[in-house]
Amino acid sequence: MLYADSSALVRAYFEDEDDHRVLRDLLLESGERVVTSELARIELASAIQSADRAGRIRDAQALEQSIEVDFDVGGPLILLDLDARVTLPTAHKLVREHRLRTLDAIHLAVALEDAPAYAGADEVVLVTRDADQAAAAQALGLAVR
Repeated sequence: MLYADSSALVRAYFEDEDDHRVLRDLLLESGERVVTSELARIELASAIQSADRAGRIRDAQALEQSIEVDFDVGGPLILLDLDARVTLPTAHKLVREHRLRTLDAIHLAVALEDAPAYAGADEVVLVTRDADQAAAAQALGLAVR
């Protein structure tokens, strides 16, 4: 099962980003089970607003609606509820032990704490384009793509 960090999701949705086609194919069109934290929805909305202000996208509302469809039941992305009582202490530990920004640590904590229960017997594989997050995930035993 794939856990998609926002750094990968933004690239999957924005055509002008590096690795756009690779990540779109992997995360949105491959049929693989792909999960992410509910934080990704907020991060994507923020990225859309920034891209719209910069003139990088033609129709912000259409892109946001497309993402909502992808998060809907039967869509390619599954939002995991963040259990703050578990996730935030783990994220706090991660920022103290690894070179991570706050949201990257929270995503990694969700991948470590919440995703395995959803994955069942499947391995959780982190999909990220953030080098520090990838290094921390590998140090903690997660596969990274």
